[in-house]
This record gives sequence, C-alpha cells and structure tokens, in this order.
Amino acid sequence: MQALTVTIRIFPAQPDILRHLGKEYIRVVNLLTEQAEQLRSFPKTTTKNVETILPSAVCNQSIRDAKSVFRKSKRLGGRPILKKPVYFVNNQNYTVSENTVAFPIVVDGKTKKTAFRATMTSRDRELLRKGKFGLMRIIEKSGKWYAQISVEVPTSVTINENVMGIDLGLKVPAVAVTSTGKTCFFGKGRQNKYIR
Repeated sequence: MQALTVTIRIFPAQPDILRHLGKEYIRVVNLLTEQAEQLRSFPKTTTKNVETILPSAVCNQSIRDAKSVFRKSKRLGGRPILKKPVYFVNNQNYTVSENTVAFPIVVDGKTKKTAFRATMTSRDRELLRKGKFGLMRIIEKSGKWYAQISVEVPTSVTINENVMGIDLGLKVPAVAVTSTGKTCFFGKGRQNKYIR
C-alpha cells in the first residue's frame, strides 16, 4: 500500500463559515495542549468536556490532534502553538462523489453535513475510486479552498527479474546497476570539475 494525498479544489458558498471553523479547530487544539502542559499529562477528555462550536466528530479529531501535539512537545521540550487555520475530518464523516465533497459543518448552531461543489482530475477520481480513504484536511491557500484527502492505494508488484537502478549523482557521473550485479558509469568524471 502506498500513501498519497489527493488535492481537490472546492467552492464553498460561504467561505467565512469554513474560515471560522478552521480558527476554532486550532483554538481547541492549542487550548487542550496548554491544559495538558499545566497538568503535565493529557487528561481524559471527551467532546462533552470541550466547549466549542465544532461538530462532535471534528471535535474528537481535534482532541486526537491535541494529544499528538502534546506528545511531540514532551519529546521536543517546547509546546508548539498552531496558528494556520485548518479543519480536519476523519474518513467516516465525509463523502466524495463525482463533483462534490460533503462533510459536517455548523450552520446556525446545528451540525449539518454539507456538500460543496468540487473539481478534480480524472487521475484523482481514479485514485479515490481505487484507494482507501484516510483523513481529510480543509485548507485555504491564497483565497482558494482545497480538500486534501490522504488515500492508501494498492501497489502493483512486478514479477520481472531484470531490474535496473539508476543513481543520478550531483558531483559524480550517473551510475546504473542491474539485478545481475553489473555496474555501469555514465559521464566523464573530468568534466565534473568544470560543470557545476
């Protein structure tokens, strides 16, 4: 299995809601890691204990992220403060169809699974059709909204016995090695003194 990230452009009708939810997600993660740092261990936390406007499925994901950030901060020594607004949705709570992506957001105080118009390439459609979905991340880059979905795609195993590996060196010539053990050098080493 090979892990890939498929990026799909989405067109939200109300981007302010997504922007607000992304900031709220980061606020919850920072708040939980700060509390855990004060207690010196991560407390048993559920969505009932966390005061937020996020949907409960997304809130659970933020708790998982906060645990991960806290473990990392213990290992590195300092607590990182997240700033970039982002919105994570786990694979049970979103659906991807031919030209829409649907995931839960809060509209007028109610959690609702909302479908957003999306554009994707045929390659992305093929990867999504074949692969196993992972976490989805909603981000904004220069005014455009994207859904980044991690996908595990099965890899095909080749049965060919004749395999050749090529190493394109920076300062030395390229080297090719076959599965039989034969090594071949390409390029002239003397030229490398002059060509940079």
